[in-house]
Formats: sequence, C-alpha cells, structure tokens
Amino acid sequence: MLEELFVNSVRHGGCENLPEAACISLHLQGGEVRVVYTDRGNPFDPTSAPAPDLSTSLADRTPGGLGVHLVRQIMNGLEYRRERDRNILAMRYPLPSQQETL
Repeated sequence: MLEELFVNSVRHGGCENLPEAACISLHLQGGEVRVVYTDRGNPFDPTSAPAPDLSTSLADRTPGGLGVHLVRQIMNGLEYRRERDRNILAMRYPLPSQQETL
C-alpha cells in the first residue's frame, strides 16, 4: 500500500529526482498503526479522487486509479491536507486483537 503511494508520487506527482521526495512515519498507538505519508509532489487529494469503475473487464478499463482505491480499502480514517509544498496523508490501520491471533 505504501509502495502504491510512493510510485504515484514519482510517476504522476512530479517527485522524480527530488531530494527528500517522500517521507513515511509509522506510530503504534491504541491498537492501531498510524501512518503519515508525505510527498513533495503536485497537490493531490486521494480522498477526493473518483472511485474506479470495477464493473468493467480489465481490458476495457482505463489504466490507473487502482492504487488509490487499494489504499482506501485497506486503511481507515484517511485525512489529507496540503502544507507549504507537501501533500500529507494521514491514515490508520487497526491491529488484530490478541484473541483474533490465537
């Protein structure tokens, strides 16, 4: 999932060859992992990107759009903001409880 964000930053966001193009921070807090992904790319809010049309066959679809969809499906509480020259995407991933892993 983080790979999808990074690849999008480089391929589509203008981060190719930029020093410190992206930064990922992970924090364990209250039974979940909090992730903050930051990049220096063009402004892009993945929380407002249109959902892909999954009803058509892969051959008939326009390439792209599935990375953002994947992030939305896996992560919780996506929040986007733009500060200075950076996109900042905060999100959460719940950890399984102790009983679920037994």
